[in-house]
Amino acid sequence: MIKDHFIFDMDGVLIDSEPAHQQIFKKVFEELNLEFSLAYHHRLVGMAAVPMWEKIRSDFQIQTDARELMNFHKEFMYVEIKELDIQLVPGALELLDQLQQMGVKMSLASSSAQKLIHHFVDKFGIRSKFDFLVSGESLTRSKPFPDIFLMVAELYNKEPDHFIVIEDSNNGVRAAKAAEMKCIGYKNPNSGQQDLTLADELINSFSELTQQKIKDLTNL
Repeated sequence: MIKDHFIFDMDGVLIDSEPAHQQIFKKVFEELNLEFSLAYHHRLVGMAAVPMWEKIRSDFQIQTDARELMNFHKEFMYVEIKELDIQLVPGALELLDQLQQMGVKMSLASSSAQKLIHHFVDKFGIRSKFDFLVSGESLTRSKPFPDIFLMVAELYNKEPDHFIVIEDSNNGVRAAKAAEMKCIGYKNPNSGQQDLTLADELINSFSELTQQKIKDLTNL
């Protein structure tokens, strides 16, 4: 089976934004008088906003509605994130260029809000690389459920076995495998000690995805 469609996560895969999200999350927790820890934050990586805040609400026994908490977080983030120095992950642009030259179809599927996705693809001039930009904020179920990746497959009208997903989080890898897609786990140190062992391939750098390696993975 030729796997000629790639799906990229955004945070921690295309853009090195996890440290920024961590800083913002810490400030939001302080505003809400909640105890912040890196270990807890790392368990949330890859989740969409509403399911994430439902979990936080349950874990900390907060009475406020999850959507109200989410909106507070989003508004706080939209202000803060523009002031932070967020860059592309090293080698990400080169990989996008190489896949495009090889005729591979590409889409982005992120748990981040649509507004943030559009902000970053425009900031780095990579919008044209992708056929579809899909946000998890419109879905009832977040990663580790497969819904976001299955939505991309539906948009292409392709079966899941045509796709390769690149993810940096445990939730994301589990979602890709639940969708019955091949998964490359990118070990981004800024994403914390994520368990990516379910991934079909593990990489420490995008430089490992040479043209020959891509041909081997895709059967092109």
